Amino acid sequence: MRTMIEKLKLSNENIAQTAASAEQILGEWGADSRNILQIRLAVEETLLKYQEVFGAEAVFVRKDTRHFKRLRLELCVAGERYDPFDAEEEQSSEVLRGLLANMGVVPTWQYKNGENRVVFTPRKKKRSQMASLVLAAALALLCGGLCRLMPEGVRTFLADELTGPLFNRFMGLLSAIAGPMVFLSVAWGIYSIGDLAAMGRIGKRMIGRFMLMTVLLTLPACAAALPLFDLRSGGSGLFDFSELFQMILDIIPENFFTPFAEGNPLQIIFVAVLIGMAMLIRGNKATVAASFVEQSNYIVQLIMEAVSAFVPLFVFGSIFNMILANDFWILGSAYKLILAMLLGDGILLAAYLMLVCVKRKVHPAVLTRKMMPTFLIALTTASSSAAFGINMECCEKDLGIDRRIVNFGVPLGQVIFMPGVSVMFLAVGLCMAEIYGVTVSPVWMATACLIAIVLAVAAPPIPGGALTCYTILFVQLNIPLEAIAVTIALNVILEFAATAVNLFCLQAELVELAAGLDLLDVERLRAPGRCK
Repeated sequence: MRTMIEKLKLSNENIAQTAASAEQILGEWGADSRNILQIRLAVEETLLKYQEVFGAEAVFVRKDTRHFKRLRLELCVAGERYDPFDAEEEQSSEVLRGLLANMGVVPTWQYKNGENRVVFTPRKKKRSQMASLVLAAALALLCGGLCRLMPEGVRTFLADELTGPLFNRFMGLLSAIAGPMVFLSVAWGIYSIGDLAAMGRIGKRMIGRFMLMTVLLTLPACAAALPLFDLRSGGSGLFDFSELFQMILDIIPENFFTPFAEGNPLQIIFVAVLIGMAMLIRGNKATVAASFVEQSNYIVQLIMEAVSAFVPLFVFGSIFNMILANDFWILGSAYKLILAMLLGDGILLAAYLMLVCVKRKVHPAVLTRKMMPTFLIALTTASSSAAFGINMECCEKDLGIDRRIVNFGVPLGQVIFMPGVSVMFLAVGLCMAEIYGVTVSPVWMATACLIAIVLAVAAPPIPGGALTCYTILFVQLNIPLEAIAVTIALNVILEFAATAVNLFCLQAELVELAAGLDLLDVERLRAPGRCK
């Protein structure tokens, strides 16, 4: 860890020097160019506001810390409490600022030990993982093919003593992260949604549409994909009331601890909902608990980001291990997963394209051209955070969505509106159920739809974020955990497509939401043009 500390007076010269220095450090560190400009302007504006309040002779402390490939810029000004970002506007809610700060888009402010502390946590420019993932898969095929030429005893030794234990440890790490990640995401999401009551009609309507459309889009995509699979049916073709009632009862845990000890995902979600609702009801009296949940949620997502950096290595390990264990045939049988997901994604894209074009009288080619830049960035990075800047720009400048909708809807939607991921989880569940001969009943299908939709909300919007959810999905659907090795190998393709579809659907959804609130510039939406 490297830290640089400097004390300066709040003079105009020092403010300009600090802003320029921040720009230089961010450039050397490799931050995104848009992020660099945003932070430079924010640093300058923040210090000028403190100059107005405390005077040019007041002293501020600048700290630059580099730790584990992360950069933290901090400005500390001693004195009375003063939040430089409190504009008392609708879009300046704590929920929105928390979402943006987690993306590295806006700074955070806190008052501690008599100091006003403003912290900037920029993110490096995202590079596409596509090349590294494809390379990992190719190397695994090459190394696996060469190992097939070795004696069987050598292959068994490599599988049982080297690649197998390493892969099992990785899966154990994912399982350990999965429960806390889902719990924290759901609990914090509920508390955040409740706080949106202060956002008025926009926030309430937006959350409602996100949840409703995720359900309405996932179910027909699932129905369209079902004929592709030869599933082993169990029970009658209709719901058995006692079986359905027992499934509902099993969601309720005996206490708050057994769900985490047993890794029961629906019970973990149930507990998270209870705690989230309790924090919501308590309001300001639960700020300490809410802060703990919020910060813990960000910590778990940070751990997941670190784990995702090793995803190419474990794609190599999963394919290589399958070849050594003579299980590579499973990948060939999983082609239906790709077909099912592409079919489901096609339904999502076509539904939203038709909805916007028909209701807003927009030419399909014009709308597609405007939404394509965001789609392509998401498709090549599998990260909605990497596409955040261009997504905001396209929504406001090209799609004609009011800034109030854009500033709030894009960061919130990128976190909780993921119909593409929901379809992906359902396709994975159906495919692995067929491969491993899992008995499928109507209740199984209902559980699959429910868990896919909930996990789509809980999955962090980062490359590899879906990996922790596969263990939860398979445990709940009684699919053997060895299916995870196959799924990780196929995730190379799945997650890139799902992220791109998510953002396409989000942009279209925000167009419809803005139109319903009379906050859409229809002429700008219909005009030819694209983001530059």
